Amino acid sequence: MTKWISVLVLLGAGCTGCTSGYRVHVNGYSEPGRQVASGASIYIATDPNSQNPIFERQIQAKIASLLQGYGYVPRAESKDADYWLDFQLGTDSEKVVGYTPVHGYYGGYLGSHYRGYGLGYTTYVPYADMRYDQWLVMRLHASHPPGADQVIWVGEAVISTSQVALREAVDFLLVGCIEFLGVDTGERVTLTIRRNEPRVLSLDATSVSRTRQ
Repeated sequence: MTKWISVLVLLGAGCTGCTSGYRVHVNGYSEPGRQVASGASIYIATDPNSQNPIFERQIQAKIASLLQGYGYVPRAESKDADYWLDFQLGTDSEKVVGYTPVHGYYGGYLGSHYRGYGLGYTTYVPYADMRYDQWLVMRLHASHPPGADQVIWVGEAVISTSQVALREAVDFLLVGCIEFLGVDTGERVTLTIRRNEPRVLSLDATSVSRTRQ
């Protein structure tokens, strides 16, 4: 049994319903007949043209930590690995326009006392809100260097929030996406991942450790 499965079995009951978190929407696409070997070694690639290489390396370290929890072996050199994993992430914004219902009741005064007539009414107040989709795409290649024809799995994870919070949301995106590494979900799967989830807490510790090095 892998580290994360053991932790979730032991602590899962105590990690629900007590703190806030995120709803993570995940899609997994797997090439038929190309299962990821248990305990396989994986090289985690970063984008050499990234505008923020520090953030890229932080994410790389977090992915390595999660993979180890599932029994995989991260490799520092691509030539020593069974698979090559790359990732991209970003934020898309969208203005949402709609109407909020406001309910009330008709009534009046009878002498000095107010009496409701029991006739409910509803008005609709217009609103405009900005939503931000924090997204992550991961691709697993069975070749070195990676080739489009050797992509054996693609994972997509999205969080929709009312604020730009990619630096915080990335931990939840990673946890949701890597949970389905090598798996074809068949449809979009929605997970509720709380802030005190053991894997999320471990990624916080990973960030602190890298900062102190």
